[in-house]
Amino acid sequence: MSKVYENEEMTKGQFLLQKLRNMARWVEQEVGKENLPVDIIAGIADRTELEACAFAGALQANKEEVTNRNWSGLLQRVRETKEIPPAVGEVMDTIYTRNAMHDKFWRYMDLFVEVAAQ
Repeated sequence: MSKVYENEEMTKGQFLLQKLRNMARWVEQEVGKENLPVDIIAGIADRTELEACAFAGALQANKEEVTNRNWSGLLQRVRETKEIPPAVGEVMDTIYTRNAMHDKFWRYMDLFVEVAAQ
């Protein structure tokens, strides 16, 4: 596995938080703000670096679900762990219903898993 995160001017937490916020913006653009629950994107964008690291760590701990593209397994883990904000689970439910968004979603999940493992 190649190293994804090599930016010496940014901490791992800053990098993960940036990617989490990018994912939130992408979902908002694709789905439309009017089609999302109120403040759901803010619920993701307002996370801290520590929370972004905990999220990536939780995904890394469940990397089998990510690797196998196991929606039901991953969603179950999201609901069971406190490391993943509830807003992320709601966004994942939204993405699940939109097949065109799946590839990019899984690329984000792969990135979080890979960076958490570094």
